[in-house]
Amino acid sequence: MLTPARPRASLLRGAVLTLVLSLAGILLATPAQAADEPPVLLVGMTGVRWDDVTTLTTPALWSLSRDGSVGLVAARSVASRSCPADGWLAVSTGTRAADVRSPDGTCRALREPGESGEVPGWDDYVAAADAESYGAQPGFLGDMLAEAATPATGIGPGAAIALADAAGIPVGTHEALPSTSSDLTRAVRDALDASRLVVVDAGSLRDPGYATAPRPSTPQPTASAPGDELEEPALPELSTPDAIIEPSRAIQAQVIDARVGAAIAGAARSGATVLVVSLADSGRTALQLAAASGLAPNGEEYVDSLLTSGSTRQAGLIQTVDVTPTLLDGIGLDSSAASLSGAVILPGPSTATATTRVAQLLDIQRHATMVTRVSGAYSARLVLIQAVLFIAAAIILTRRGRSDRAPLRPALQALQVSALALAAAPVASFLTNTIPWWRSDMPITTFWWVLLGWIALITAVAMVGPWRRNLLGPAGVVAGVTVAVLVVDACTGSTLVIDSPMGAHRILAARFYGMSNQAFALLTAAGLLLAVAIADPLLRRGRRGIATAAVAGLGLLLVVVDGAPGLGSDFGGPPALILAFAMLTIVVSGRTVSWKSVALIGLVGVVVVGGFAVLDWMRPPADRTHLGRFFATVLDGGLWDVVGRKIAVNLRVLTSWRYLVTAIGGIALTWLVVVGGRPRRGELMGQGPLAGLTRAVPLLRPAVAAIGVALTVGFLMNDSGIVVPATGIALAVPCLVAAAAQWRLGVPDGGLGEPVSGASVGASARG
Repeated sequence: MLTPARPRASLLRGAVLTLVLSLAGILLATPAQAADEPPVLLVGMTGVRWDDVTTLTTPALWSLSRDGSVGLVAARSVASRSCPADGWLAVSTGTRAADVRSPDGTCRALREPGESGEVPGWDDYVAAADAESYGAQPGFLGDMLAEAATPATGIGPGAAIALADAAGIPVGTHEALPSTSSDLTRAVRDALDASRLVVVDAGSLRDPGYATAPRPSTPQPTASAPGDELEEPALPELSTPDAIIEPSRAIQAQVIDARVGAAIAGAARSGATVLVVSLADSGRTALQLAAASGLAPNGEEYVDSLLTSGSTRQAGLIQTVDVTPTLLDGIGLDSSAASLSGAVILPGPSTATATTRVAQLLDIQRHATMVTRVSGAYSARLVLIQAVLFIAAAIILTRRGRSDRAPLRPALQALQVSALALAAAPVASFLTNTIPWWRSDMPITTFWWVLLGWIALITAVAMVGPWRRNLLGPAGVVAGVTVAVLVVDACTGSTLVIDSPMGAHRILAARFYGMSNQAFALLTAAGLLLAVAIADPLLRRGRRGIATAAVAGLGLLLVVVDGAPGLGSDFGGPPALILAFAMLTIVVSGRTVSWKSVALIGLVGVVVVGGFAVLDWMRPPADRTHLGRFFATVLDGGLWDVVGRKIAVNLRVLTSWRYLVTAIGGIALTWLVVVGGRPRRGELMGQGPLAGLTRAVPLLRPAVAAIGVALTVGFLMNDSGIVVPATGIALAVPCLVAAAAQWRLGVPDGGLGEPVSGASVGASARG
């Protein structure tokens, strides 16, 4: 009778065993698996651009452009040109990081970890990060994964760098890059079955003449004992036979595309989110390729759209440093650390056909490349023309004689028109983006014609309107156009500032939205000149209250536009604007500016900027501008790194001849025009031929002082250094020269008698 009991005992034991195994499975399951979230696959490479992609030669990347979201990558690292190691270090650190630079300029050839398991060259990477001021922590991503016990797999040498911990040992599982596509597909499929994050290094595409070179793990001393020298291969020139036999871009792109296709095929069964990102340049600086498919961190799908991120706020553009927060967010880890300088990569709104999306990316890429070819020539020519104008103005304006007779009268007329045209050149450089000159067959020539056309139009408007009879009318029109263009552009997405000669370049990855430092300098100088042009006629009519309100209102508008998150998003601009406009407002109101009032105004400026930063910091990390990220960095203890970096950049650009010529020449000419000649004994200021100009426009000296204060504060608070005052001077001094020339034309005897032309000019002179 015991036989029937045995099946029941077996069933009981089976039920108990099943329960135990189920509990064990629940306890051993990873949090991500429990959450039923798809894994994430990063396929990284370097040097691949969208113009490398074709239907036949790179079918995998072409298919991604059809099925997923696509974008461009600003791969700027510590230096303007990035190496393969720099791109993978950006994934490891979440911020800008770079390898130790080689004396011959070559990039390190990446290698798989050796028997010790440590990433080759890791000590170099750590030393280079410590030497820079970006607060990079090599191994940040790996440490995050290890702390959260998140399983990860790396395939290839670049993946070892990305997933290494602080000691340089890859976290999770690391495999060498398989030699065949089928093996790579199998490796990725198996890795995604066991890991939440899989990183694949698909290889590097290098331009001919920029091949990577092997390098020891640590830098060798410059002087060493005989026999200790390490011969490093020199970087071949483009014309050498070595460069000719290097694989072409097309051949290298085909090899990378085969690996990308194999990795995507391995991810098909898992439903993983796939990121394909070119992390560094190919030798020459250019915007790189990015694509994504699957589920985005915000719950939307990467499909039929352009990629974007909170760090660029531009459709179709991301940064290399955006990859790390995207990976962390995708696998459910915290992506809000202050050390992360990027933001999550997200799909934008659905757009037109895939062909249209790729064409738009190629257009942006061409624009970003072509503007770098004209900006240097534009800056150099602008400085040289300014130098000529400064010298000519010093000679013509101070020449004694009657201005209603030749040769002085035609010289003054030519000087006025030339000065107005030169003052219009900065804002005209932004307006060139209203016409797609880069699409021309001769883009450089077209750029110059577009620039000259805008300069001529602005100058003509300044000279022919009814305001031409006012002493500050023409200069005020140029200043007003500058203010209007910059304010409207900041409120509509910064489409004119981005990739303009005096704006922010996408390739340089310094700023992608808001008010650039040069735009701020122009806005400040033009805003103060416009305020004087508005207030001066009102004061002459006895409307002091309206004049005071106009100056204060204009200043408030510019402070909000320049500093508000999502508009100008400028940290160093609002204090300078508040101080300068407050000083000018006090003068217009008829009061005296004291040191106590200056200190109080400065304190208000600091509070306003701090308020902007705090309000931005209170928003979700993905929505913050760099104001909120800077405040988070301060809270995290990284203030001195930022300050040190700004000081280093200031010192580096301080000796640039382009900016020194403009700054020194402009200051000297301003002193000559505003102060006059050599002062007599017992007098503080001189009484040269232009002394009557400051009597004709009493607000001129306060305006010059306010501009000087604002540009000085901007020089101290922004990392562009001397670029800020030099850019402001490029607008303010030509406007001052134009006003001085117009005053001389209206006062034939140099102020010794009554002016003969223009009722308002006569009123100004008598005033």
